[in-house]
Amino acid sequence: MDRALAEIRRVLRPAGAFHFMEHGLSPDEAVARWQHRLSPLQRRVFGGCHINRPVGRLVTEAGLELTRLDNYYLNGPRAFGYMFDGVATKPGGR
Repeated sequence: MDRALAEIRRVLRPAGAFHFMEHGLSPDEAVARWQHRLSPLQRRVFGGCHINRPVGRLVTEAGLELTRLDNYYLNGPRAFGYMFDGVATKPGGR
């Protein structure tokens, strides 16, 4: 994911915005423990999909600025449905 985000930052135009929706690591410790346990199986069964990544932190560490970030659980098992729905831009690129 780090390489993908670095490439997004590289090609994003100064006035552009990166819109994303991704499942990732819950702030609820009990849910997060299950996510860490289930992630290896999730990756094998669902083509490399990770359910235990701190998506918001990864976006900002890639040098992008979050302009909107909403988090919520989908219906169903909480370990598989914590969502990051956001928009990021290049700093100084608005």
